[in-house]
Amino acid sequence: MANNLLSYSGITAKVKAMESNLFKNDDYVKISNLETVSEFINFLKSNPAYEPLFSGFEEGSLHRGQVEELIVNSLFDSYSRIYRFCNSEQRKALIFLSFRFETTIIKYCLQHVFNDEYEYKGSNFDVLFNKRLKINLEQLTSARSVDEFINLLKDTEYYPILKAIQNTNNPTLFDYEMQLDIYYFKKVWKLKDKYLKGDSNKAYTEILGKQADLLNILWIYRSKKYYDIDSAKIYSYIIPISYKLKKKEITALIETNSIEELVTLVNTSYYVKAYGITEITSFENLYRTLLSKIYKSNKQKYPHSMAPVQQYLYFKELEIDKLTTVLECIRYKLQPNETLSYIQ
Repeated sequence: MANNLLSYSGITAKVKAMESNLFKNDDYVKISNLETVSEFINFLKSNPAYEPLFSGFEEGSLHRGQVEELIVNSLFDSYSRIYRFCNSEQRKALIFLSFRFETTIIKYCLQHVFNDEYEYKGSNFDVLFNKRLKINLEQLTSARSVDEFINLLKDTEYYPILKAIQNTNNPTLFDYEMQLDIYYFKKVWKLKDKYLKGDSNKAYTEILGKQADLLNILWIYRSKKYYDIDSAKIYSYIIPISYKLKKKEITALIETNSIEELVTLVNTSYYVKAYGITEITSFENLYRTLLSKIYKSNKQKYPHSMAPVQQYLYFKELEIDKLTTVLECIRYKLQPNETLSYIQ
């Protein structure tokens, strides 16, 4: 325990200092009242985490896409600063996060191929991507067909997954994205015991297992609510990890005949009971609320591990999601109360 305390005291202190720069509720109230991209940039410049990224730019010189790119790059900046501070053992825990960034980049690029509505312009994460997969992201982002996109990934671990989906009947973007996410969870669940020991292993196992459970609930809901997917196919979208949510419970959720029935079953689940959820206003909110509670309790339970780092990076990602949402709200000139409703 003494060695653990000494080993993690430095990184815990550093993360605590970085955590102090995360936006608070009052900040989101202020930012929801901004009307222009220039005002938005000026507000970000007042925050120590974003000031270095925006200091070289005039408020009116950046368009919305460039601002979003810089915001996303702040996550890589945080990740890099933590990585440099970690010892070799602690860095192993960050490998899993880089795998998730990798999957996310592939999904973003694939979105562009499918609908030409999102053009991935690159980020500082590309360095990690190019180093491990030896793939030219510029080529990947310029692919003009799914065939071309998949062939560019031919010498990577992602090729067999994407090729298998391509060979099914009329695969959708949703099919590709789901299978990439499932592959990520299967991969890190298998590797975690090899790379992580002690409390860091316990903390990561708990986070990963509970997140898999919650995503399975969320995906079952979305499959039924938005995509009208039949029960038989929903099984192919399930992450094959049962942590607190047992297989028979997952089956029962999939086989429900209505959203009301699904809500009733979820209300009796471990997660709603254990974390004191009194009402399910939306499944998306339920997922975010529960995951935030899980990260916080995980940090308290395993303070001398990588749990504080994992919590910080999760909340940093949430912050970036909220800031990019505000940027969209400014674009569409929404009222402050509408903007606030999307990020609370």
